[in-house]
Amino acid sequence: TETLLTPGLMCRLAFEQAGCRAVQLALDVVDRRTAAELAQGLRGQVAEAIRSPHANYVLQKIIKVLTPQEAPFVVAEVHQASLDLARHEYGCRIYCRLLEHAAADESTARLVDEVLDDCDDLVRHTFGHHVVECALEHGMPHQRHAIIEALRASPLRNAWNRNAAYVVEKALMYGDMEDRMALAQDLLANPASDIAALARSQYGSMVMRALLRMPEPVSQQAQDVVRSPDALIQLKATKHGRRLLEDNTLLGGCSTGAAGGDSSRMPAGLRPTSLSKAAVVAGA
Repeated sequence: TETLLTPGLMCRLAFEQAGCRAVQLALDVVDRRTAAELAQGLRGQVAEAIRSPHANYVLQKIIKVLTPQEAPFVVAEVHQASLDLARHEYGCRIYCRLLEHAAADESTARLVDEVLDDCDDLVRHTFGHHVVECALEHGMPHQRHAIIEALRASPLRNAWNRNAAYVVEKALMYGDMEDRMALAQDLLANPASDIAALARSQYGSMVMRALLRMPEPVSQQAQDVVRSPDALIQLKATKHGRRLLEDNTLLGGCSTGAAGGDSSRMPAGLRPTSLSKAAVVAGA
């Protein structure tokens, strides 16, 4: 540990593949005062560390083991850097760790508030949507409200988007019940054929499961849509629709039958532009 406190050494190791693991281990085993001293090695280098495939893990570890008061430079330097870091492959991880461990901190809350000003775009971004999901789960009440309000501007379009669908699912699970119910009603206000088409898709089926798990009257409305003859035909035609019918115990008795062709189409103007897998942002 004393060696790691040598000026410049901790910073150099943090940016190396093997060295970053040694620094993370040290942060885990030393006392808090020593950990804070070690963390100072990244002062002035936070933005660069975030973009590093190795040093970003050290920064995540600092956020996990120290409070914002013990390492205040972290949030300060993230704030000074471009807010586009929330859309960065590694930057989104830093925002997620801050929300998980320091959401109530005043400086962290201000940082997240500024990022959520662009929530409508962030929910659809490959990496940015992870930040919004974490804000729904760990953020402040006013942040959850702001996110749900943003989703309600285009609820069905968001539910169709491969990234935003995860956010819609989380929004139906977290936040004030009044906001959750309002979002659910916005979704279910669409034509039943559109909701059925959504439910048979890979990402839309997640949203439908969340609706079916909600309190009355939302869950009953969702069941009514799924149980309709036309909807059953659509759901039986795709593996995601069949899984929905099979997995949800509330829909017992809905026979899946033989799969038909993929004839039902997404409503015009709502087709997603990408079908790649969601990014994994969990730290090592």
